[in-house]
Parts: sequence; C-alpha cells; structure tokens
Amino acid sequence: MSSTTPHARPATSLIADLVDKNARAAAGAAKMWIDGARFAAYSTHALLEGGVFPAFDGVLAVNDQVLRSVLEVLRGERSLGDLAKDTSARAQAAVRFPRLVQSMGKELFGSATFAGETVLGEDAHFRLTYIPPVAAGEGAGVAIFHAGGAIPYGDRIFRMLPDFNFYAPFLARGVAVYAMELKGDRSSVDFGSLTVESLIASLDRLSALAFTHHGRRKMILEGYCGQGTQALLFAAARPKEADARFSALALFVAPVDGSKCEALATAMQRTPDRLLDANLTLWGLLGGYLPGDATRLGIDMPLKAVFYKTPLAYLLAGWHRSDWAEVQRIEDLSGAQRRDLAGAYWVSADNANRFPIPVELARATARLFKRGIAANGDLPLEVEGRRLSLATVAAATQLKVFGFYGGRDPVVPDRTAHPLITLLGRRYTHVVHPEAGHVSYVLSPKVWDAKDARGLRPNPIDLLLQTQAATSKSRRAEEPS
Repeated sequence: MSSTTPHARPATSLIADLVDKNARAAAGAAKMWIDGARFAAYSTHALLEGGVFPAFDGVLAVNDQVLRSVLEVLRGERSLGDLAKDTSARAQAAVRFPRLVQSMGKELFGSATFAGETVLGEDAHFRLTYIPPVAAGEGAGVAIFHAGGAIPYGDRIFRMLPDFNFYAPFLARGVAVYAMELKGDRSSVDFGSLTVESLIASLDRLSALAFTHHGRRKMILEGYCGQGTQALLFAAARPKEADARFSALALFVAPVDGSKCEALATAMQRTPDRLLDANLTLWGLLGGYLPGDATRLGIDMPLKAVFYKTPLAYLLAGWHRSDWAEVQRIEDLSGAQRRDLAGAYWVSADNANRFPIPVELARATARLFKRGIAANGDLPLEVEGRRLSLATVAAATQLKVFGFYGGRDPVVPDRTAHPLITLLGRRYTHVVHPEAGHVSYVLSPKVWDAKDARGLRPNPIDLLLQTQAATSKSRRAEEPS
C-alpha cells in the first residue's frame, strides 16, 4: 500500500505570489488615484468654464452697459432723466424676471391642449391620449405613436405652449397622435419603480391599445431624444409586437450610440465606475431616482451651462430685458415672452426636481454612454435575462427607421446614429438638418412650413407620409383579390 505526500511549494514561489498580489493591489490603488485625479481635473475645468467664468463675463457685461450709458449722458447723447428711467426699469426687470419664471413660466410650461383629445388608458406611470388631427389632409388615416419615457426635465416640453409644441405640425397635416406621456411629476408618480423592463412593458401595453383604437392599422413609432432610445429598446426587446403594430420608427435627435455624444459621454467616461455605482446605489436607497439637481448638473457641466441656471444669471437676464418690468399679468405677455418664460422654467432647477430620472434607467443610460454599441449591434443591456441587440430590429422586423438630427445640436450629434446605417442598410434613412438644434423640432414651428425659408428640407413629415403610403400600397398588393 503506497501513500503520496504533496510536494511543498518552494519558498520562491510563495514569495512570487506575495509580490504579485502586492503589485496588483498597488496598481489598482494607483489607477483609482489616477481616475479620481482625472475626474477632479475634468470637474474643476467644467465648473470654471461653465460656472465661474460666465459669471464674471455677465457681471462685466452689465458694468460695460452702465458705463456706456453714463458716457452717453456726459456726451449729451441722452438725458440724465432718461438714464434714471432706464436704470430703474432694468433693476425692476432684474428682480422680477426670476419671479416671473417661477410663477408665469411654470403656469405656461406644458400648457398645450388640443380639441378632441381623449384619454384611452393609463398604468402606474404613463397615460395614453388620443389627439385627433385638426382637419383632413394628406396624412388622413396615418397616426404616430409618441413613445413616452423618463427624460431630464420631463416630457411636458412636447406640450410646451399652444403655439410651440411637437404635436401641432403632425395634426395640421392630418396625422393623428397617440401620446404616451408621464401621468405627472414626482408628487403623483413613483419614479423609483420605473425600470427598463417596466418601461418596455408600458410601451407594449399602451401601443397595443393605440393599435386597436386605430383600427388595427400600422402606425409610426416616434421617439424624441432619450425617448427615441427607449423606443429602440422596445423594438429590440419586443420585435414581434413592434413589427405587428408599426411600419416605421422615427427617431428625433435620439442618442442611439451614447458614446458618440462627445460632451455627455466624456462626462460619463471621466466619472470613476466606483463613484458612479456608489451614488446610484445611494440614490436607489433614498427613493429610487436621481435628484433633479444631480441630473441637471450632470448635463450642464459638460455643456458648460451651469451658470445659466443660477440666481445671478436670472438677475442678469432680467437686467438686459427691461420689458419684463412692465409685465403684471399673463395677458400682458407677447408670444415671444411666453416662449421665453416657459423655456426658462423648462430648464430650471425647480422643474428638474419635479421630473427625476429613475435609478435603473440612469444605470442603463450610463452603460450606453460609457460603452456604446458593439459592431454587431449588441447593447450593454439585458432585459428579462436576454442581451438586447439592435441586430434584432434588423433581423426580426421590417421596420423602416428614420433618424432626424440637427447640425447645430450640441447635445446629440448625428454620428450617434451611424451604427444604424450599417445594421439596417437601405431600411434606414439618415437626415441631418444643418441649421437645426436639439429642440428646433419643438420650439421652432416655422421650420415645419415648407414655404418658409427656414423650413426643414427634407421635411420629416413628408418622408414619413411617403413611407406610410408605400407600405399601405404594398400591403394592398399582397392581399388576395
């Protein structure tokens, strides 16, 4: 009977293991320090460029204006009484403007309603509203389904004002709108319970309701900015349902590959993973959503816009617009003033806090902006235990996809959608409007007018109606005679 005795490891091997372990620990600590230092340097630069320096510039601009006014008096170009009157009006406007934003701006923001709109259904987070077209037109029988979701500052932007909103151009062309929108702000909606999976389920459930209401005719799925990304996730997660209900998907300034959105992606990539994970975990415990201030700063820092949401910025904005001193009632406002007040409230800290971003959606967004899309279309996300891929949209649906982007958009450049060119081929139409910005499709109604010199060329509605007509013709040809 034999026995075996394990060989003792030589001392040099044990020493090698110890050295290796210590070296790895030291390298990890060094990387953490470097990542932290890089984040600190990036944050400091962003705050200086977007917060401190613009504040000095703003104060110097007021000082320069006052000095020029005094010199005009000394040169006899204006009277001292006129200077006193102008200065008094500017001072009143400076004090009043922040108050007007929080009162009239808040009341005006999201105030667009439409004749005949009807609520068809709702769930824990979203409400589905049917908005009939204004009159019969070339879009008769066509409908868009506006994909709802959680986006910074909320989705009331699409109903910003009666004269400035996203739905009116479609309705004017005879296109019906099914609007899936948040039921309210955080006072009435549990944002912490909204996840990627529950959002996809809501899109599935409410689009089925719209499909039935529309006579089981295929619609156009539409998503704006982050809601466009979320509409893509729905198509990738539920391709059979998407293909059955929609003929096309229209993406307006949607960050498809977030890593190509340089400003926001850089902010994500500069943030150490451990810091990001720790913050998301903490916010998950505190309510399940990112506070509005965190979302706002996360956007404003990389865009160098921190200063413009501060009390000093509002005061300076009022100083340069003495017309605010004369406003007493909403009825006193001109159309431009209504847009300015509603727009100022839209991007305000108060509105950001009303519409926080759920932690789970924030995690998904962070992955998309940090890692981007793989060459084969795979997304760094899983739903119901399955990895999502845009290749599914190509292989398992017949959807025609349109990407509409603005050449002057500092937030979402058009290259974010370039992967769709490779993945979808001729089924994808990529459109860049050189003079459009991130919200031009919402806040510039004249761009939808084909007769206007600033009109969109090509017009997105024209393209969507053409593809819908082609789809209907093809379907009729396939039907048995």
